[in-house]
Amino acid sequence: MDFHPELVSKIKEAGVITIFGHAAPDGDCYGSQIGLRELIKENFPHKKVYAIGSGYKPVMDYLAHMDEVDEKTIASSLAILVDVSCLRRVEDPRVYKAKSWMKIDHHCINLDLEPFSWDCWVDEERIAAAEMIAELAFENHWKINKLAANALYLGMMTDSGRFHFFGTTEKTLAYAGALSKLGADKDKLIDLVYAEDDVTKAYKNWMRKAAQKLGSVTYLVVSREDYQSRDLPYEKASEFVNALADVATESHTYALFCQDEYGHYRVELRSNKRYPVQPTAKKFKGGGHRYAAGLELRHDGVNILDVLYDLDKVEPDV
Repeated sequence: MDFHPELVSKIKEAGVITIFGHAAPDGDCYGSQIGLRELIKENFPHKKVYAIGSGYKPVMDYLAHMDEVDEKTIASSLAILVDVSCLRRVEDPRVYKAKSWMKIDHHCINLDLEPFSWDCWVDEERIAAAEMIAELAFENHWKINKLAANALYLGMMTDSGRFHFFGTTEKTLAYAGALSKLGADKDKLIDLVYAEDDVTKAYKNWMRKAAQKLGSVTYLVVSREDYQSRDLPYEKASEFVNALADVATESHTYALFCQDEYGHYRVELRSNKRYPVQPTAKKFKGGGHRYAAGLELRHDGVNILDVLYDLDKVEPDV
């Protein structure tokens, strides 16, 4: 009997499949897209399958590049969302043109802001969407080629912080071990993802020195000038929230506010001490996971202090 038969049935029925992820794709988003694409190609070779989006630059030359497709192809496809909660959070807005939809995701469900009324598999307890896709493959006894193994391992490794973050389980480690045996090169992936040049090292050192505290929250506000003067693009500068973990040992949460070219802020919230940050993100029209979430500030009456004061009031999970 198929594992998650309703999802497998839709995959079996579709002649054309497009796989979409969220904006600013990370390792889990990209790894889930490429991993699922390769699994479907390997096990259902008669299907046309495409991974759509900008991808994850650190590993694309080593693993695989994304696909380019026209709107006609998308309009004839089953669109599978991975590592993304709803259609409006998908990176490529052409997802709305698809024939039908389903999703595999591990973000906390927010029905008010992120409705999704089609077939889905959501498990908020999973460390990565890639872990869920790996389970789908193993439980259905699908063939897993080397590229799929590498991509799924990448997704699990990055979203778990190299298997250190809360939410990493025995199942996570078991799947990681099984993917390694199937060809996932963990050492190469670590080198590609976590290698830091001198510019990045200097920027992270500056972040740690410039961080401030409000109550029990360590935070940093980064302006455009802050990262541009240090030769870093916004895409990289806005994702380094975990650089603050080293100086947040006496705080229950930490937050990074990074300004984009329009004056808006990408906000990343984290807790390594089981203080739920997702409700704060949700309150300000964001979302994510219980201890790792994000939102955007877009001059809509909400400011940085509003977020920080709300975050400071968070009570720990027992």
